[in-house]
Amino acid sequence: MTNSWIINPKPQPEARLRLFCLPYAGGSPTVFRTWPDALASHIEVISIQLPGRGSRYREAPLTRLTTAAEMLAEALQDDLNIPYVLFGHSLGALI
Repeated sequence: MTNSWIINPKPQPEARLRLFCLPYAGGSPTVFRTWPDALASHIEVISIQLPGRGSRYREAPLTRLTTAAEMLAEALQDDLNIPYVLFGHSLGALI
């Protein structure tokens, strides 16, 4: 089963660090599409696709930051098996 929250443009099976990137309000995960090529190969860049955006446009958008944070935390549980960093810009930083 795929995780609709995660967009992984360049999987790094041997990654030692995961960088989860949350876009700004109105933005999409594509703003991070070139990051894997700009960073060291041991860093796996994961873009987050929020409900109501991009490929998830048919889902109701989230209206509360706390709900977004709780749902995202649950969605990422299986991918927190190596050290990770959260990067958020604007709304992504608030989440």
